[in-house]
Amino acid sequence: MKKVFLSVVIPFYNSNRTARESISSVFSEIENLYQDKKLLKTYSLEDTISEIICCNDGSTDGTAEYLDGISSADFGSGENSFIEIKVMHLKNGGVASARNAGLDVCRGEFIAFNDSDDMWLKDSLVKRLSLLTEEPNADLITANHEKESQRIPRLAKASSHVNLFYISLKDEIFKNCYTIPNSIMKRRIIDAGIRFKDGMRYSEEIYFFNQIVSKYKCLFLNELMSKSIMNKERYGEASLSRNFAEMKKGEVKSLKLTYKELGLSASDYLAARICSAIRYLKRVLSDAKRKASAN
Repeated sequence: MKKVFLSVVIPFYNSNRTARESISSVFSEIENLYQDKKLLKTYSLEDTISEIICCNDGSTDGTAEYLDGISSADFGSGENSFIEIKVMHLKNGGVASARNAGLDVCRGEFIAFNDSDDMWLKDSLVKRLSLLTEEPNADLITANHEKESQRIPRLAKASSHVNLFYISLKDEIFKNCYTIPNSIMKRRIIDAGIRFKDGMRYSEEIYFFNQIVSKYKCLFLNELMSKSIMNKERYGEASLSRNFAEMKKGEVKSLKLTYKELGLSASDYLAARICSAIRYLKRVLSDAKRKASAN
């Protein structure tokens, strides 16, 4: 049996409109990976397979039926026996539980994520994996979602690329650099038992990434690597992002857990709470402005 090189976990909930494009973008990028001569040689990819794990979180809109009807033959060039698509049907428990279910069964040496309404951009997988390889002490890399670049003063520069930086726990608390669709991590993080907080339906990724950056060396690529399929704004249009109050509660819960369990100082915790409140107000005002201009 061939070993699994890359596992990509994608949770789905009532995502029938975007499911195909989400999976297709990941599939295409994995095909490109297996054609990259440098990575092919570095990891002996010809002796591996990769897997896309689709976690259906109790969808009721036809997503489950769509996922049951697809196979690798529906995507890519057709010569894709090295890519497996697996489908898990779960009782609705929220995106954190769905991702955890995928993490519990994934077999890859590297683990990545996408969301059901997001897409990986061309050559993004090869670039991220190449940079992670060139920084051998790093365990995770992420990049920008929907942004070409962002202002990131005072971050520690990594050696291999002009737009590559190391992120500490304090950096992440205040800058929120890490995004789900762009994150690739080494298996040892998952083997150490790090998971999303079950039951969290809003801002669940914050504590997940805080756990990782508090214990491992993590990279941030200040370049655009993914985007929304339906060109939604980051906040205000997505079904989960519309509930700003619940998002703020989830963010506060993540900060409390980080303070109690990960050694965040009291002063940084208080400062992070203030920044969280400011972000909440900005989101509310931005959404009100967007709605007013639409009318």
